[in-house]
Amino acid sequence: MTAFARACVIAAVLVAFVPPLGAQQGVGRTMQLLPPFSDPELHRRMEDILLQMDAFHGDAALRMINEALPRARHDAEARCYLLSYRAEVLYYEGLFNEAMRDLDECGALAEGLADSTLMANVFNMKGLLHENIQDNRLALPYLRAALRLFPRRPAARYPVTELHHIHGNLGTYLTSLGEHDSAEWHLRRSLALAEEAGVGRAVAVAWWGLGNLALARGRPDHARDVFERSFAVATEHADHDIGVDALVGRARALATGGQREEALHALERARGYLIEHRSGIGLVTQRNFARVASATLRQLGDAQGALADLADWHRIDSTITARNIRSGLAAQAELLRADNDLEVERLERQRIAAELDRARAVRLFILAFGGLLLVVIVAIFLLVSGRQKARRRLVESELLRERQDRTIAELRVREQVGRDLHDDLGVGLSGLKLRSEMALLPGSRIDREELLREHARKAEELIASMRHIIWALQDDQGDLADLVAYINNHARSYLSEHRIPLVVEAEGPWPSLAVGTTERRNCFLVVKEALHNIVKHAGASRVTLGLRWQEGLIIDVIDDGRGMDGMNGQSGHGLPNMRKRMAVIGGVVEQVPAGRGTHLRFTMPLGQRKLA
Repeated sequence: MTAFARACVIAAVLVAFVPPLGAQQGVGRTMQLLPPFSDPELHRRMEDILLQMDAFHGDAALRMINEALPRARHDAEARCYLLSYRAEVLYYEGLFNEAMRDLDECGALAEGLADSTLMANVFNMKGLLHENIQDNRLALPYLRAALRLFPRRPAARYPVTELHHIHGNLGTYLTSLGEHDSAEWHLRRSLALAEEAGVGRAVAVAWWGLGNLALARGRPDHARDVFERSFAVATEHADHDIGVDALVGRARALATGGQREEALHALERARGYLIEHRSGIGLVTQRNFARVASATLRQLGDAQGALADLADWHRIDSTITARNIRSGLAAQAELLRADNDLEVERLERQRIAAELDRARAVRLFILAFGGLLLVVIVAIFLLVSGRQKARRRLVESELLRERQDRTIAELRVREQVGRDLHDDLGVGLSGLKLRSEMALLPGSRIDREELLREHARKAEELIASMRHIIWALQDDQGDLADLVAYINNHARSYLSEHRIPLVVEAEGPWPSLAVGTTERRNCFLVVKEALHNIVKHAGASRVTLGLRWQEGLIIDVIDDGRGMDGMNGQSGHGLPNMRKRMAVIGGVVEQVPAGRGTHLRFTMPLGQRKLA
């Protein structure tokens, strides 16, 4: 098995036990079904929500959940169910941070209710979320906590996580970590529990997980048989998303076993099944199919077919990303509208209160002095009216100025995004196009397989650039701790790709400070450029990344390479560019003297901007 194919196997395993919308809509025989909510209208809404989730209608389910939440304002148990379902929908939309906020509130409600079934449900879903946002330090503890909290006699009013889900998720995660013996125990335990509960889909998923485990262990013949069994169970219960994954898994097993013709036939069978049942298969499963199919064809030596499936994967991934961006922007716009409405309402209440105070003063003045002060009263009335008009005009001008400031800020963000898209994505795509055209010229000696590998690497870089741009624009990633975590994760990933050891010295705790889009972006880019220069020019064998707080964020990037003097100008305009970027956000770049290598220090003052 090639390294690329092995990576695709691991990626498939990571989602093996993640139930899609509607996967939990039936309660297993081992779960005691409690009576529904006493409020008939709320119960009807819950049934409608579950039907929409069962039909993969995420947008409709989200709308119904948001409409039902106000009705359950004072019912902690109902809110817990609704928030867990909303977190599940947001999870499949890729809005992980919003889903985590819902699960935090849901966990507090479940703890207040002392309901261990609901608490286990929350911990299981948190484990899946942390696994998908690559926070491996917390994923496994959450899953084990879910297993520990799950009661001996579980009971629920509506579908929630069951024991076979938790064992399956643990088995999946342990497979990805290479702990195959533990993974097999959990997967087989999940299979037995799913069969006992009579949940056909969970049985099919468990067999699929065992197939992936067999592939990870290098047993393709056994994996093929297990995938066939998974497909049979999935077909019996009309779970087409598991069916297509089982079929493509079988094709991958045949390819790994060296059975080329059988693997190609199995792959076409899986593709036909996907086309036939596309309406019942989610985009995430379709994207996973395209990725695994591309890896399988590459393993079989069909570079053209692998490239076509890889292009299909990029198309589906772009569609999912675009939907997530639209959903995030819509949610952000809704929050902004709500904030504006509250501010206008507050100003109106203040204005009315001020008018009432003045009216009372005027009435008392009239009663005290009567007609003798009529002229004075008229003058005061005219003065007050003039002040009101002036104040109203002032308030209107302030509102207009705020709208203009928001418009200017939005235009600046659009301009910056356009520049980033042109500089990073535009140049990269132009390079891909030029290399492809050169390869198509008659007599070209370019190795097309090497060209495809280069294109794949370049595409990964462009995807990373797009993610960096999106991350810089996300308000929910706007605090100091998230910036430090993102820089840390990028440094680890980037230097690991180039096999350069990294030592991270992050001196917390980090204060709760807001970091703006421009500050976040420029701070990340200077660190990224410093790491790039080390990889390309320094010849370093070790890199140290230091992050600390001292009336501002201080970042030290230290390598043991040739140093600035030894680069002979190879670093180009890197250092001036870094200084310009830091100057934009009021920061500085220092070159600290070092006995060997280079020591760059970036200082970004943040003041006292506490998060709200």
